[in-house]
Parts: sequence; C-alpha cells; structure tokens
Amino acid sequence: MRYLDYDQAGLDAQYQLRERHPEFQTYFDAWDARSRATRERLDCRLELRYGEAPKETLDVFPAAAPNAPVHIFIHGGYWQNLDKKDYSYLAEALVAAGITVVVVNYDLAPTVDIDEIVRQNRAALAWVWRCASDFGADRDRLSVSGHSAG
Repeated sequence: MRYLDYDQAGLDAQYQLRERHPEFQTYFDAWDARSRATRERLDCRLELRYGEAPKETLDVFPAAAPNAPVHIFIHGGYWQNLDKKDYSYLAEALVAAGITVVVVNYDLAPTVDIDEIVRQNRAALAWVWRCASDFGADRDRLSVSGHSAG
C-alpha cells in the first residue's frame, strides 16, 4: 500500500487518464479549434513576455470597458504538456461578461521542476498586477483559476 487502498500501479493509473479515456484527443482537438477561433474573433495580445525563460509568456484578451476585472488562467497538463494556446477559448464568455482574461504559459517538466513552475506562475501574476493598466484592466480586481495541474 502506497496511499489509502492504492498500490503503486493503482496510483499510476490515477495519473494516466489518457489510458482510461482513449477518446481524449477529440476533446483536445475541439479545444484547439475553439481556441483558434477565439484568437481570430477577439482582440488579443499574444506571446507577451513576463520573464526570460523560454515559455514565460502569456496572452491577454482585454475586455471592452476600461478598468475591467482580470481573470488569470493557468493551464493544466500534468506539468508536462499542453500550452496556454489550448485554452484561449475560455476568454470568450469572460470577455463578453466584461472581464479581461490572461492565459499563462510556463516551462514544463522535466525541463524544469515544480519549484520553477511555481516561481514562473508567481512571476506571471506579479507581471499582470504591474501591467494591468497597460491593457485597460484594474489590477486590484484579480482572480485566478486553472485546470488540472494549473
């Protein structure tokens, strides 16, 4: 027993969801199509650098009204895959509701460790707080969410 009623194989199976859900690619393909369409439809500022590491970039989808609140989204992918561009579609509903959306990228494991991933995401949040007025947002109204590892 490694944890509760799980042996190592049982724990590993909990982290290998793609093996249990072979149709996973259909979801990823749908996210990709929706995200590309979102980037084409909405005003967006892509690949803004918040640091020097290769993937320390983010995308901003500004709300139309000035001083909008900001929602920051940290993508998932088991810290080893996926990218901010896979989640652009999340901006559609939030921008329509008057919220500026920022989708963060970061370097992935095993190229970097979890401590570095945490540092990068903290740096992204600090960048958004410092630069929010540059894209018409209110730095004092930030919220954060993520998916999976995000």
